Amino acid sequence: MKNYFIANGAILDTGMSAEEIEMAVQENLDESTGGLVQFRVKELSESSITIVFIRDFLTEPGKSIIFDCDMNLILNIGIEAFLPEKFGGYPLLYPLNFAGKNFYTDMTAFIRFYKTLLLMYRKQEVEYIGIRCYSDRIVMKIEF
Repeated sequence: MKNYFIANGAILDTGMSAEEIEMAVQENLDESTGGLVQFRVKELSESSITIVFIRDFLTEPGKSIIFDCDMNLILNIGIEAFLPEKFGGYPLLYPLNFAGKNFYTDMTAFIRFYKTLLLMYRKQEVEYIGIRCYSDRIVMKIEF
């Protein structure tokens, strides 16, 4: 049985090989980031996947928040979807808070949004999503 997930805007499935997934996502990332972000599949099975976006962004690890640029990397939805209206955005999730020059939201709000997108696109239900944002990478584990 295939389980679906979203990585950089591509809807992929656990029936694909790790190499196929990496190639599909890296192609999109190279186009949108000019090769500044690398993508890896850390773990893959029929019932779970762990993916890693390797990038350089100053953040405070340990906080349960996710920044607009990281949400954009994972979903490949325009950055204006993660900006408040008064800053020219069309926010798709709430709450959005400001820190320096980036906006962020609670990890639970983003996970809820991610699950909603999967339900809309593929009627895929997810048992667990864990995301950790570090200064050099984003690690995301999905269990179906």
